[in-house]
Amino acid sequence: MASRTPYTFITTETSITCYLDGRGYTASSEHPNYNAITELVKKGRKNSKGESKLVALFDTAKAIRSYVGKTINISDSGVLTHNKITVDNVLTEKIIRMLAEGYDIDPMLNFLINLRSNPSFAAQQELMLFLEVNDMPITPDGHVLAYKSVRSNYKDAFSGTFDNSVGSICAMERGSVNDDRSTTCSAGLHFAAKKYAGTFHTSGHLMILKINPADVVSIPLDYKNMKGRCCRYEVIDEVPMAESGDDNFNTKVVYDDN
Repeated sequence: MASRTPYTFITTETSITCYLDGRGYTASSEHPNYNAITELVKKGRKNSKGESKLVALFDTAKAIRSYVGKTINISDSGVLTHNKITVDNVLTEKIIRMLAEGYDIDPMLNFLINLRSNPSFAAQQELMLFLEVNDMPITPDGHVLAYKSVRSNYKDAFSGTFDNSVGSICAMERGSVNDDRSTTCSAGLHFAAKKYAGTFHTSGHLMILKINPADVVSIPLDYKNMKGRCCRYEVIDEVPMAESGDDNFNTKVVYDDN
């Protein structure tokens, strides 16, 4: 195995500087490629290609490519606008970082558009808490996948009136869903992370739901943001339980924090 040559670099609490061919390259912790740069520098240089890749990561102009869509634009400087309004939050930071690293960002942009279509600002913020805690995946059209435990006849556990068999769409008036985050158990169509929904999976079924971020109403405070209420969802699959207790949910992941 070919050995690696250490890079010449200096780090501080907020930046890293690397010297390549007599030239210094500096990236602050705010640089979209900061983590990738530090990891590559730690590994050392195996060949000239590695050095070229590192230079490209440092180059801000290459790190951020402009993106022009119907409603979303991202400038070379990393400013994201939706309908000409600047949006700056954890989600947009992740989108810009993914763009800089060469990922397809269309699913995340679709998610952002759907999220901003939610009429409740509070619900928009609460859904982000649910996603961050549970690493829930995003589909190509910008919807969220989640779990729901139902009865043996596929009816919902609470009222027994909603059919949750694969292909079903469950819906109710948004105004009938409790939007008070402090009220933990109340009216609404419930969804959850597997860690929560799986605890009810005994004699019934564990289903996978597809939820438009615009239809999320609240994420209750209890159980560490692992469950939520919405006004509409589509049942897209049932979790086949293997002997190990695992399922094939991860095969459906499109994007997540990992």
